[in-house]
Amino acid sequence: MKQMSNFFILVFSLHAFFVSAQTTKWNVDLLHSKVGFSVEHMMVSETEGTFDKYDATLYSDTEDFSDLKVDFIIESASINTRNEKRDKHLRDFDFFDAEKYPSITFKGTSTKKDKNNILLITGNLTIRNVTKEVTFKGEYKGTIVKDAFGLTRAGLIISTVINRQDYGVAYNGNLEVGGLMLGNDVNISCRLSITKDKV
Repeated sequence: MKQMSNFFILVFSLHAFFVSAQTTKWNVDLLHSKVGFSVEHMMVSETEGTFDKYDATLYSDTEDFSDLKVDFIIESASINTRNEKRDKHLRDFDFFDAEKYPSITFKGTSTKKDKNNILLITGNLTIRNVTKEVTFKGEYKGTIVKDAFGLTRAGLIISTVINRQDYGVAYNGNLEVGGLMLGNDVNISCRLSITKDKV
């Protein structure tokens, strides 16, 4: 009897999983999206950059994306700060070590809305083979049912702040006046234009 009871519990759990799993796929429009970051530079300014090669798999069945499931993969060598010498250094061992660790990934585990209707997208962020749980704040910008290309399009802005030291990106330099050349906090902002997968 106990085995039978456990069997029904398992069946019910599997049913609940498949019923709740999102089925509507959304694709990132790479031409109208941006994955950017900024970090404090010399204590008085910021250096900004982007990752130019990335892809994401998003699933959501709700109008406000409050059930969003997202997996993100970024090519670390695609970093672009508009300075080739600096970008080459960022690809090397001191920073992303892109040859050894070619990908930065984010695998979402849950999404919920707070009292201010901000999406809280939690998941595992991996950089240089170090994985930490982080939560992105997401702003839903709205949906166009039919755009100029006949597609259903939505906008999302998701952002967070991480400490680069947590991921082994530890390089820094001392300033003559005291203090460090680079800040540890990295602001990440992804502005995504996404289109619903055609059935």
